[in-house]
Amino acid sequence: MREKDLPIDRSKHAVYTKEAKKCVQHLLRRYYDEKTASDLWEKIQLQYVEFLKEEPPMAGARITTSIYDPILIFAWYKVVPDKPPIEDIQQDVFRCFFGSYDVLGKIFDLNRTFDNRLAARIFQMANDIRVKEIRKFPASFRMGYCEYDKENGIVRYSFTQCPNAEFAKRHHMEDILPVMCNCDHLAMQKIHASLIREGTCVTSDQCDYCIVGDRNPLASRYDLVKQNNGLLVSVRK
Repeated sequence: MREKDLPIDRSKHAVYTKEAKKCVQHLLRRYYDEKTASDLWEKIQLQYVEFLKEEPPMAGARITTSIYDPILIFAWYKVVPDKPPIEDIQQDVFRCFFGSYDVLGKIFDLNRTFDNRLAARIFQMANDIRVKEIRKFPASFRMGYCEYDKENGIVRYSFTQCPNAEFAKRHHMEDILPVMCNCDHLAMQKIHASLIREGTCVTSDQCDYCIVGDRNPLASRYDLVKQNNGLLVSVRK
C-alpha cells in the first residue's frame, strides 16, 4: 500500500519516514521470502494505522521522526511471527535513526573543545524545542533539565517523559524498546563521545544523559553493561 493511501488523519498524525520503511522492509527480506515479506509489510502498515488510532495527535511537532518512526518498528515487531533477538537487528535500527552519524563521526570529535561546545549548543537548541512543544503536545518528550559544564566538557540533560517508553508500556512491548534506546549509545560512539546513562523512562523516573568525549576522565569511570532485557546502561566501576 502506498503511504499516501494509508487511512491516516494527516491533521493529527505523521507517516513514518522513508528510512524507517527501508529498515523494516530490509528486515522482512532478511527473514522471509519475497511474497511473505510483501504480505507482512501490508499487515505492518495496517497495524501502524491501528496504533495511531489510540495515539495523541503530534503531527505538528518539530521532530516527528523520533515519535512516528519508532511506532513503525513497534508495528513490525507486533506483526512478524518470529521475534529476532535485539542483537540481530540493532545495527539496522541504528542506521534507520542515526545513519547520518557515520558521516558526522568523520567531522566531529567531542574530545575537541570547539566540537564539544558546539554539541552542547545543539543539545540546548533541541531542549528549547522540546520545552516549547510540550505545551502544545503534552504527550511528547518532556525535558527534565539541560546543563553544560563548560570547564569539564560535560553535557547533561534528561527526559522525564518519553513517548516511545509510554507507547511500549501501554502496549506491553517493553522487550523491543531497548533496540531504540541503545541507538543513543551507538550514536555518541560515532562522534567519539561516551553516553553515561544509568536509567531510562522505563527503568527509572527519567532518562538521564551525561555526554562527554570518550577520552574524558569521567568516561573511564563507567562500564557499559547490557542488562538481561538488552538495554545498555552505564555502571560505575
